[in-house]
Amino acid sequence: MDAESLQLSRRRRALVWVVVVFLAFCAVALFFTLSCFLLAMRENARRERCDLNLAKLYQATVEYCDANGSFPPAFTQNEEGKRLHSWRVLLLPYLGEQELFSQIKLDEPWDSDWNKQFWTKTPNVFRCASTPTADVEDDATKAKKCAYSCVIGPNTAFPEDGTSVRPSMVVDGLSNAVMYVERKNPSVWMDPYSEITVEQALEENKKPVRERENFGSWHGKGEYALLCDGGRRFLSEKIDDSVLRLLFGIDDSKEIEESVPPPEEEQGDENR
Repeated sequence: MDAESLQLSRRRRALVWVVVVFLAFCAVALFFTLSCFLLAMRENARRERCDLNLAKLYQATVEYCDANGSFPPAFTQNEEGKRLHSWRVLLLPYLGEQELFSQIKLDEPWDSDWNKQFWTKTPNVFRCASTPTADVEDDATKAKKCAYSCVIGPNTAFPEDGTSVRPSMVVDGLSNAVMYVERKNPSVWMDPYSEITVEQALEENKKPVRERENFGSWHGKGEYALLCDGGRRFLSEKIDDSVLRLLFGIDDSKEIEESVPPPEEEQGDENR
């Protein structure tokens, strides 16, 4: 083989390697793109499932309200004021879970020996598909699958004293007040002490969602909230605290009154 033929052969081999490397790069890029696309599609499906859960919770709340004249309280309590059960238990008959509801002893605390057996029977409507499942053996941790809470506090749809709010009491309009929100770390669905307070939500709102413990979600960049008119809204992790506080409130005039300092008392004539 002469020098010219040898050089041509080397060029061909080099060209083949370039083509092989190029095709390998294209294959890797295509695989990465398809993987990202499939992950995005999967997350979109999970978000749609979460949105559907909130829609079902709203419908159940409406039916509860029609039967009782008010939204459910954040929790039930006994004569001594001890919390017994979460609002989620009260919604069971309106979620197609009458059989489960009838087995729970409402006059006993959620963590009584009898009621503990229902901790792991979390209805699917209270679960978010994006929330990781704990890979543990103990039932107490396995039971923590509930991804939705109400926000309790003064001037909210769920007062912290366990009283109930009628829709007519939502002065700001049902489309401007939050009913339920997502929680980052799931809780036991029967737990009446797991609700998020306004102050907890505002404090965690200062952090990116990935660093939060309660108020947040695994969707990334924010969390879903259900409004009192049934609307679902994705709250950005960058939402301003003042806007969030107003969304939690049911009567903004109360917030304004609390933020305005009292007028100074007029000084006596001797000081004029």
